[in-house]
Amino acid sequence: MSDEVVTAAPEFELESVAGGAMRLSDLRSDGPVLVLFVAEECPTSALTLRRLGRLVPSLAAAGVTVAAVFEDPLEVAARTARRAGFAATLLAEPPPYDVSRAYELSSVPTTVLVGRDGNLIGRVVGWDAGALEELIEEACGAPVAVTQESPMRKPGCAAKSTYDAQTLRLLDAGSGQDELEEMFERGWTDGLPVIPPTRERVEAMLGGRDPAASLGEVPPGMGEATLERVAACAVLAGCRPDYFPVVLAAAEAALEPAFNLGGQAVTTQPVGQLVIVNGPVRDTIGLNGAMGALGPGWRANMTIGRAVRLLVSLTGGGFPGRLDRAALGQPGKVGVCVAEDEERSPWEPLHVERGFDREQSVVTLVACDAPLSISDHRSRSPEELAAVLGWAAAGAWSTNWWPLGTRSVFVICPEHAELFRKHRWDKRRLREAMFTAVRRPAGELRWGETTPHVERARDEEPVTKWTSPDDIVLIVAGGEAGRFSAVFGPCLGMNDEIISREVRWTT
Repeated sequence: MSDEVVTAAPEFELESVAGGAMRLSDLRSDGPVLVLFVAEECPTSALTLRRLGRLVPSLAAAGVTVAAVFEDPLEVAARTARRAGFAATLLAEPPPYDVSRAYELSSVPTTVLVGRDGNLIGRVVGWDAGALEELIEEACGAPVAVTQESPMRKPGCAAKSTYDAQTLRLLDAGSGQDELEEMFERGWTDGLPVIPPTRERVEAMLGGRDPAASLGEVPPGMGEATLERVAACAVLAGCRPDYFPVVLAAAEAALEPAFNLGGQAVTTQPVGQLVIVNGPVRDTIGLNGAMGALGPGWRANMTIGRAVRLLVSLTGGGFPGRLDRAALGQPGKVGVCVAEDEERSPWEPLHVERGFDREQSVVTLVACDAPLSISDHRSRSPEELAAVLGWAAAGAWSTNWWPLGTRSVFVICPEHAELFRKHRWDKRRLREAMFTAVRRPAGELRWGETTPHVERARDEEPVTKWTSPDDIVLIVAGGEAGRFSAVFGPCLGMNDEIISREVRWTT
């Protein structure tokens, strides 16, 4: 690891994310410097940044300066370091990567230690926890544990200084040899293939809107949701440009403080964001609210919900296993979007309930767990069906967690809705019937996970599953045949609200 022959570290001067230029001699003025040569699209670089980023405070306390030299533009360096939790000096090296050539890089990451005298002390190529411990011990003069996490060793990726001229031109133009694989390498996916967000595609998605206009910061990592970034997420998700106004409305709703996206993005709960669309836009862009409404097969449904989730994970940093700490997750975290079947509903649509005109196109966001299918082919009275629907949600969150203290979203299929239409039940009556039907004595709920309300109540006191009938949200969707409805599980402890936003078509 250490060089036998004393070699001077090549001097460099590179642009800093913090502003201005910085020289190697500036970095080593107070002691040794640990320099990480990395690139955004290299997974091993991201691994190294995450793990060595944890050591930056202790290295600084030992008098060691840490800097990362990115073979990427400044904005890419800043974003990549933020996602990795790497808080140190960030420098960007432009093509043709002369500094990398001077250090004779074969791959990234490469970590080099430069002494205060300017001499090269040692280097580690790729991720090698043991070798890095030795290098850092030499820098600090004391043992430092790097990690016990797997992998302990992992090769890196070819440094851009080793690329031929044609490959560099392709990279500079924003294209690679295999665009789909490149998106995976960059970490720009949810685990499924994505559409590369080329300049032409993003501009088409924007439709003349100002790319620099901002919707605000996206929790939990607080990346800025410029319209350009929202459009890029829509492209990645596979949206068509005519879906973009709906994506924008959903993004605005998600970023409303009362929605508490930050809490949802980092909790151990498997919460996702349910996107419900009402109004004429449903037909305009081909959203499905009929057969298979919660499943695959309709591009608009699948890609709009996915675009919202990509915004959370890529711009907000809420990526599973990183800031997103959901213990299990759920398929809804990939994205779920449904249109309400207003034409087959016996009731006013959700957006009208929430104060909008029927002719307006509206997106409503609700924090939800995964849906549970509810089969009922035998109820012949609205009272029976109301009880079946309500009791299906009785085990939501936890069998003995009564009352929930938050909402449940029921998707009522047209056949079930027709029974309530026949008996002239409005939403209020159905909610009250479901609320009244689902109750148990407190004494039956005192085992396992339960609520303070149950602990305080008398044994014979009836406890309802919901605090109020208003906690029951009703929409209509699904196939014309088949008595299958569904209920989305709750999101608890977030103090979140349902948020609705009108779809605006103008740029």
